[in-house]
Amino acid sequence: MTLLLVSPLTGAAHAQSHDSLTQAISALKDEFAEKSSVLFSQKTHDGFGSDVALTVAYGKHRFAAKTGVYASDITDTFTTGDRPVHFRMINVGRDSYTQGTWADIPEGKKWLHSRNTEGFLWSQNLVDALNPKFLRLISPGAERTSTGDRYDGVLTTRYDGSVKVGSLGSRQAGIYYGPSDGRSAGGRIKWRLWLGPDNLPRRFQAEIVTGPYGPEREVDIVRMNVLYKGWGTPVHITAPSKNLVAEAE
Repeated sequence: MTLLLVSPLTGAAHAQSHDSLTQAISALKDEFAEKSSVLFSQKTHDGFGSDVALTVAYGKHRFAAKTGVYASDITDTFTTGDRPVHFRMINVGRDSYTQGTWADIPEGKKWLHSRNTEGFLWSQNLVDALNPKFLRLISPGAERTSTGDRYDGVLTTRYDGSVKVGSLGSRQAGIYYGPSDGRSAGGRIKWRLWLGPDNLPRRFQAEIVTGPYGPEREVDIVRMNVLYKGWGTPVHITAPSKNLVAEAE
């Protein structure tokens, strides 16, 4: 009897949360169609204890109807131990322009250009609250847990969940996921998502645990916290002047 009484209520709660993430997907696609934009800041911790690497990033995205994030201007600082590495990346369509303390840029130039470089480009397999494909993946397990937190000047509703994926990896654009491919390890993504009254993301947290792949590998944990603000704020993202750009080898 207990199961008969509780299960329908639980099912209704899950359905309500699933519908809310469906609305978030629709709201995102509306922003894409309008070629809108958003500002963001992000902190990512990768590793354990004294071996943790910290990446602090901020920037802006512009959208396009079919691709989602079409253009980005991102500045980040990667720190492991006491040695920070600074990096900036501008993407416009399939063109990427990068500069950083590690880059070997010819004298008189300030940027390296590459095209169709998968590692730099935003894609639809990223663990990212701006990714409708990822929101569809996590929708079935989403549970609404609280309301009232305020981000970007608006009250938000928080949803929590966890999802298992077959493979995980990282690139400059972020953490990516996919089905089991026989080459990389899978794992679990535990997440929290705060949506505003317009159903657009205002905060996203994820703990990504990658299982060991092979006897000599260890479990890897990545924790990220992202804040979004200024939805629809006009932003301009343009390629650097050609006279300041060198082609990457």
